[in-house]
Parts: sequence; structure tokens; C-alpha cells
Amino acid sequence: MRLIMSFQARRELLIQIIPRYREADRNQKKLILDEFVASTGYSRKYAIRLLCMKNQPLAKEIKRPRSHYYGPRDHEIIKLAWSATNFIASKRLAPFLKELIPALERHGYLKLDEESRKRITSISAATIDRILSPH
Repeated sequence: MRLIMSFQARRELLIQIIPRYREADRNQKKLILDEFVASTGYSRKYAIRLLCMKNQPLAKEIKRPRSHYYGPRDHEIIKLAWSATNFIASKRLAPFLKELIPALERHGYLKLDEESRKRITSISAATIDRILSPH
């Protein structure tokens, strides 16, 4: 059975084991390495690389992904455009948005500022798929 440790827990364990590993002889290093691999789930080669690291700072925290570029209003606009086109595939919808958005504005379904219009008309098919995946 393999235990799942959080990133922080693995880093804390690594910080505690590094000094012990560096001062150990060959047989002790093997035992320490076996113990470390068993508890973290890392591959043996990666664990060796971590334990032999010199003067490299360890990551203190996981950097989270950047904030969303398209907000809830943009999602609603994409859903409206998608339904107006009878739910066509995103690969066909993406290039069609350059014509569709002005048409929806002309007929009173949308009112967009220039920045939103530019953002929506430059959206990729993959992003449209991600936005529409719950629907």
C-alpha cells in the first residue's frame, strides 16, 4: 500500500533527511534512500537527485495557476453565441465569432465594450470547449 503525502510534507521530510543522508556512508545511504522512496513515492533516481542537491533552494510553496482571463460575463456571451448558431462545434464557432458578435450587437442581444469584443473574437476553439464543457 502506497501512502500519499502532500507536497509540503514531502518537502519537510526531504529537509530533515538531507543532512543525515550527506553524512552517511554507502550502506546507510542505501537504507535512508529506501526509506525516503517508500514514504514519498518518488522514483529512486529522482529521490537521489533531490538528496544530492547542493545549494539549490527548495520550493517553499506550490505556485497556483494564473487568474482566469475570461470571466463569467464572457462565458455568458460564448453560451449565447453558441446557442444562436444552433450549438455548432467550437472549431466552427471560433472563426465565426468575428461576424457573429457584431450581428448579435446589431440586433440588440449584446452590448459590448471594445475590450470585451476583442477578447471574445480572439478566443480559441479549445477555450470555447473548456467554457462549454459543463453544458
